Amino acid sequence: MTIIYRTAGAWGAGKGSNLTPDEVDENFYDHEQRIAEMEENPPSPVEISNITQAGNTITVHMSDGSTFGPFNLPRPVQRPTETLAVSASTLTPAVEQSMFYFRCSDAIGCEVTIPNNSAEAFLVDTEIHFRQVGAGPISFVADTGVTLNGVDGYLNETAGPGAVVTAKKVGTNEWDLFGLLAVETTS
Repeated sequence: MTIIYRTAGAWGAGKGSNLTPDEVDENFYDHEQRIAEMEENPPSPVEISNITQAGNTITVHMSDGSTFGPFNLPRPVQRPTETLAVSASTLTPAVEQSMFYFRCSDAIGCEVTIPNNSAEAFLVDTEIHFRQVGAGPISFVADTGVTLNGVDGYLNETAGPGAVVTAKKVGTNEWDLFGLLAVETTS
């Protein structure tokens, strides 16, 4: 059944005159039939099919293939979660070691490689702390594609036994170093 309109509009030209009582009733009857059909056979809702997380964002995937997001997740600022003794001469922190406090004791030092985000997807704002316990310094090197921001006039290594340095992730592949760094003496 086709609804009959009086005037012209988005629906077409319209009748151009008042509707008869039969036409008004037909319009109401058509609407009532459509409403009854929806009540008896409601449409299936579009539901959440899954939620994915990438770093500090989530994306909501719907059953019809549409998505919402990504949405940034709020995170509380954390203190170091665990202290870990490191006696090796090399170390590449893993994402599960976010917020760790590493105590490096190798006598000749320890080279810490800050990994590329594609290998270890630390969340932005992650901080990892390092303390030089042994005689050798802890030196910090950037993996391929990583920018390591040191301090002008200082080396990217600890200044001596007892020195603590923090690496803070500030971008996808960018980290800042701060703490008791060794002074650059070759300038």
